Amino acid sequence: MRIKTLAGALALATLAMMTDAAAAQLKLVWYVDDDAQEKALRTLLDKYTAAHPETTFDLQITPYDGMLQKFQQYAASGIMPDLSLTSSMEPVIRPFLADFNKEIGPDWIKDFVKGWADGARLGDQVIAAPLDVTSTGVFLNADAFKKAGVEIPAQDKGWTWDEFTKKIKDVSQKSGTRYPMVWDISASRFIVYPFQYGNHIFSEQEPVKVVMNDAAWVKSVEGFVGLTKDVMPPGLWSGASSDNPKELFLGGQAVAYMSGSWQIPTLAAKAKFAWQAGPTPGGTVRSSIYGGDYLVAFNTSPHLKEAVGFIKWITSPDVQADYGKTFGVIPANMKAAKVDYGNEAASNAVKIMQGELDASPAYAATDQAWPEMQPVWAVIKPAITQAVAGQISPAEAVAQIRKSAEEAIEAGR
Repeated sequence: MRIKTLAGALALATLAMMTDAAAAQLKLVWYVDDDAQEKALRTLLDKYTAAHPETTFDLQITPYDGMLQKFQQYAASGIMPDLSLTSSMEPVIRPFLADFNKEIGPDWIKDFVKGWADGARLGDQVIAAPLDVTSTGVFLNADAFKKAGVEIPAQDKGWTWDEFTKKIKDVSQKSGTRYPMVWDISASRFIVYPFQYGNHIFSEQEPVKVVMNDAAWVKSVEGFVGLTKDVMPPGLWSGASSDNPKELFLGGQAVAYMSGSWQIPTLAAKAKFAWQAGPTPGGTVRSSIYGGDYLVAFNTSPHLKEAVGFIKWITSPDVQADYGKTFGVIPANMKAAKVDYGNEAASNAVKIMQGELDASPAYAATDQAWPEMQPVWAVIKPAITQAVAGQISPAEAVAQIRKSAEEAIEAGR
């Protein structure tokens, strides 16, 4: 009788273990650019599950523009996912984020690109895992330049903005291309322009303080407003147009496209014309901006161990190289093998855009890295959009940005 009881107990224990393993389904929130990226992501997750059968995924695709609202909903309800992709660790979710210094170890973060790894730090904690690094810059319709008889210079001999605007207007006219330029409607894409004239928001060293030169900032905002009227589609940055910059460029309707390295896979797959990255024009300096994605794990997760295991896997050197090739991004892990993107135009573009980061000033990383920058992003886009639309002056737009930065400093004291 005791043998049967023991056998039954063992069977129940085994069943419980199997149930616990099967229950390790990680709720994963992610954003993608298109169906192809979602398919590639699901393939990657299936690969992990094949090697770790005890872990499966409940993938929830959320629009990038809806991530902040999603995080606010999580914080209000107290019900968090296990993992989420994000480009910034919003203040509202920081109390719920796992500290990887404790979960993995303090030396782990040292393997990642410093400018982006610094953005994962909060005090003595590491609250995010760097997944990939992106660079913002200009893509060019090389066929349009060739048709117009205009030569594209080498990266280290690129144009100034004044020279560039004249060239792309000339190319547009001579090649019959509809618009000289399109530009992603995004705060982090806009800010590259002020960066290129030496204008940034925060100090490069601690203690963090606002270092904006208001007069210089106003001048750069005026310059950007001028670009929107001179070389971009009417209404693109004022909100009066529903035109999609990416689709206009892919459709061969724009000579130049200000966006980022994450567009490379789509351009390689869908562009019906010869294209290349850069050289991105400069102002008084050359600058891109560090960007990319992080993965965060939530400390409320009942499957935190499995979530951390997945993060360690996807940020490991071997998987980083594969991830970089699949998604056309720059690996965040510096120990990743050299990536062969399987497409000459894509490989050249990644190399050029990585070079744009290497040539960038320190503030192109630190303005991103300081936690105080996170609430400022939400102010930049509407302020610049209103300035472009003529609803406020460039000086008023700059004042709004400064105020949000100063309030962020005060809130962090």
